[in-house]
Amino acid sequence: MSSQEKRGIQRERNAARTQEALLDTAEEVFAQSGFEGARLDVIAKRSGYNIALLYRYFENKEGIYRAVIERLRAQESVSLGQAIEPFITNEAAAHDPEQVRTFLETCCTWYFYLASRHPSLLRLLDWQIGTNMSQFPNIPATGEEVQWGEAAVGFLQKAQAAGHLRANLDVRQIIANMFLLSAAHMSVLPPAAEMEEIARKKTLEDLCQKVVEMTLYGVFPAPEQRS
Repeated sequence: MSSQEKRGIQRERNAARTQEALLDTAEEVFAQSGFEGARLDVIAKRSGYNIALLYRYFENKEGIYRAVIERLRAQESVSLGQAIEPFITNEAAAHDPEQVRTFLETCCTWYFYLASRHPSLLRLLDWQIGTNMSQFPNIPATGEEVQWGEAAVGFLQKAQAAGHLRANLDVRQIIANMFLLSAAHMSVLPPAAEMEEIARKKTLEDLCQKVVEMTLYGVFPAPEQRS
């Protein structure tokens, strides 16, 4: 490899690191200030990079906001697929009540730890709920994200047709409730900096179990707990 080629590779690596640093900082600023309140000069200053680089890579505020959301979606759509693929590819799973229950537990756990991994996502949702949604750029879901989302809906619809879920439920609402319950439980958790790692891990596990139980059983005891 020539020295010129090596310099080219190094420039690409440096550019990738710069973009990741800008996106990390932008995610924090958008979470703190919302889309309208976020400022590009603040993002640049906090990241330690010149604002000209921000314009070079993302063009404008909407461009970097889109990049923040698309990065998060790309990261998590892969982990969602890994979590639910064993159920989706098993034709018999939706007809087995234990498999359906395990599928719901798996999805609940995934949504809970999604909220745990991305507290800034929760703050962004708070901003969107509390302000005019039209202020935020419309960012369509990616193909892979749509694929796994529709696969989960299809699985639950099959389970519903088999009599394993209540017939009057909208299965999409079941999925939405998983995330909303996760977000609500995460909102009461102290910041990571205020908790020891072991205590936080145990607290997360306990909260996750509560989300699972609320999704599966509502306010009534689980079947094995009933007299």
